[in-house]
Amino acid sequence: MNNKDFADTSLKNLYSLKGRSAVVTGAAQGIGLSIAKRLAEAGANVVLTDLQEAAVKKAAEELAKEMGVKAIGVTHDVSDTARATEIAELTQKEFGSLDIWVNNAGIFPVMDALDIGDKEFDFLMNINFRGSFAGAREAAKLMQHNKNGGVIINMSSISGLKAATNSAHYVAAKHAIYGFTKAFARDLAPRNIRVLSVAPTLVDTPSVSALEHGSHFAEEALEHIRHSIPLGRAAYPDDIARVVLFAASDMAAFMTGSMLVVDGGDMVL
Repeated sequence: MNNKDFADTSLKNLYSLKGRSAVVTGAAQGIGLSIAKRLAEAGANVVLTDLQEAAVKKAAEELAKEMGVKAIGVTHDVSDTARATEIAELTQKEFGSLDIWVNNAGIFPVMDALDIGDKEFDFLMNINFRGSFAGAREAAKLMQHNKNGGVIINMSSISGLKAATNSAHYVAAKHAIYGFTKAFARDLAPRNIRVLSVAPTLVDTPSVSALEHGSHFAEEALEHIRHSIPLGRAAYPDDIARVVLFAASDMAAFMTGSMLVVDGGDMVL
């Protein structure tokens, strides 16, 4: 367990991730890519994973060139739990350690509760919950042997704290993510592994844009959310990435099992 007192550590060094290695899932674009950029800017070597092979490889190449770190882009279907093991081992082999794992990949379908059949439910749960659970588990198996432990960050949502219309299975998955974050935090604390959850409100990403333009119903619903947020806008991907950087860094060294809400005031309503 890390008992270090950081009182005399400079702010620059508290945020530094130099010498550490991270995995970010769903990192070809949007929130995941923004997270990968911030972690790399802080000095971490990064494995970016995504279903979009060409896009994630290109993102990794550009990240390495821009930030001067090592970056690898690999294909990853998070519902394939065996792939999480392979990526964890790849990261350790290529970079020498696995220190940070960010479970960012997920989907956000809009469906009436009564239209969610077993097929739709299982598909979402395998990606949004089972994939995150497996990623955290496989990362922790390697992190427990690190001298300085590690950090696992699970992307939840304010839908993990309250209900949302026409997304019952999504809401269930995000509640589950917060639950297993707390349970993992308790189990892994003696191994010096911190586990945190980040809960955004609506974020303007390419995926949200595609959903918004996919139907008039979705467009109206998302526009209503966007304008109801007290700070007057949806989040930008980097709004989330900065909080993930904080959580991954020694700035948050005494935090585990918490949910960091990044919602522009959405939850006060």
